[in-house]
Amino acid sequence: MITFDNSPTVYWLIGYILAGIVVLSALYKKLPLAVFLLLSISLLTLMRLPVLVFNRELNPDESQMLSHAITLYQDPVYWQSVDGTTIGPLDNYLLVIPRIPGFQIDYVSGRVMGFLCVAGALLLLFFTLKNWFGDLSARRIILAPLLFLAFTQEVDFVHYSSEQLSIFLLALATWIFSKTTNHIGDASRNHYSLGLILGVIPFAKLQAVPQAVVITLAAIWVCFRWYQQTKKWQPLAMLIAGGMSFPVITLIWAMYHHVLTDLIDFYLLGNVIYAGGSDSASIPVQLFRIVKASPDFSVFACILLLPVLAGAGSKIVGFRKSDNLTALFIPVTIFALLVASIYAVTKSGNAFVHYLNFCIIPWTLLAAYGMKRLEKWALIIPCIFLAWFVSNDAFSYLKERKLNNFVSVNATALKQSPVVKELKKYTHSNDYMVVWGWQCMYYVEAQLAQGTAENHSERSIFKHDMKEKYRSRYLSDMLKTKPAVFIDAVGKNSSWVQDRKTQGFESYPALAQYVKANYKFIGDFDHARLYIRKDRL
Repeated sequence: MITFDNSPTVYWLIGYILAGIVVLSALYKKLPLAVFLLLSISLLTLMRLPVLVFNRELNPDESQMLSHAITLYQDPVYWQSVDGTTIGPLDNYLLVIPRIPGFQIDYVSGRVMGFLCVAGALLLLFFTLKNWFGDLSARRIILAPLLFLAFTQEVDFVHYSSEQLSIFLLALATWIFSKTTNHIGDASRNHYSLGLILGVIPFAKLQAVPQAVVITLAAIWVCFRWYQQTKKWQPLAMLIAGGMSFPVITLIWAMYHHVLTDLIDFYLLGNVIYAGGSDSASIPVQLFRIVKASPDFSVFACILLLPVLAGAGSKIVGFRKSDNLTALFIPVTIFALLVASIYAVTKSGNAFVHYLNFCIIPWTLLAAYGMKRLEKWALIIPCIFLAWFVSNDAFSYLKERKLNNFVSVNATALKQSPVVKELKKYTHSNDYMVVWGWQCMYYVEAQLAQGTAENHSERSIFKHDMKEKYRSRYLSDMLKTKPAVFIDAVGKNSSWVQDRKTQGFESYPALAQYVKANYKFIGDFDHARLYIRKDRL
């Protein structure tokens, strides 16, 4: 596998030359569309390679989802073997795909799947822009998210995150919706497809539902307009049928596998607990806090602010002149998508920068309205963005001789923590293990399935209304899977839970009693207490 050191100067130079070619090609009307898109995806791929081959955890969420995927390959019934808490089942099933042809489930395979979602979402965004604003405008405005996603090295935008599949599905739904508004293709087929994708989105991530609701309401309005013109209800019927298809199939599947109660308790109600962080009054403050934490996204948002304001001004003036609500339908829908994305980003009260991924598509769509008014300065926007990244890289190179944040030399294979090296002496490939605390990296390094549905135990530690229910399931799962390994990771290497005295597994007396009766303490390895099941010794 190829590797990258901390300053691959020639490689970076090639990336910026290719970026310049892509920018110029966007302004050249006669260049075939396929060539422009090929150049664009080549740029995105080229600049993402350093992080794609870097086989180390960048965010705890990566290990959490990869651990779920390792488990699902062994026991594929979600909510029986795996509970992703706020992460939907489809995010985790996506990561199983590389294992089917025989690849290892690790950080490389996870980021490749995430990259495919990002690239796919960008292409779908382009085709949406093309449907609503024309080929030339689409080529110009797509440069902003393309350059941002290609050159940013902020961890929250390059690691595999639970937002990536949801954003791909939202981009797909928006593209199909743009076809319905432009009467492209068969109306009934488009509305069924749109409904189907909208029905799938909640099972990727509930956080994406607000935007899905906006598209659903807009699609219903299109169906109503269709009825006014044709007196036919087929598009609406197909939209409803498509929207119900996947949820009904999932409901039947959950009942068949006896996990319907778990779906309701741990996915729906569990998400309600998580989503109760911010009220409407604190949303602007929370948004400012998250955006401020990301310099690259701040520049992205500011650069597009000018076309956003230009587009908003033109539509306000146009509305006053024509008083035409139909003409405002698309911009109002896009604005509603942006509001919904901001709500999704801020509602939980957690200032996670990777939530901003939800804002990229709506903000780009909104900016597209102003591009025609700024046609003479179309080249300025991507040039400013490129100048931002070039200056950052130049400063980093002069100060630290560093261009690349993801040094993959000696980091393309999975490492093994001390506790993983030790547990390997006692385990087989089809064994289960359990980690109390929050250190899902051990599952990935050991390539062992999790013996409890939740692979971290913060919901069995912190006080909330469902704490006892989570604890009961945790112990019940261990009684069922009889994991060969139990690790108490509470300590300096555990996310969120680090106080061994009050949060160690002894804080749950029933669990402590079970571990004491069935496991032998092997030792403390870098603040991780290792226990091996007695019948393995």
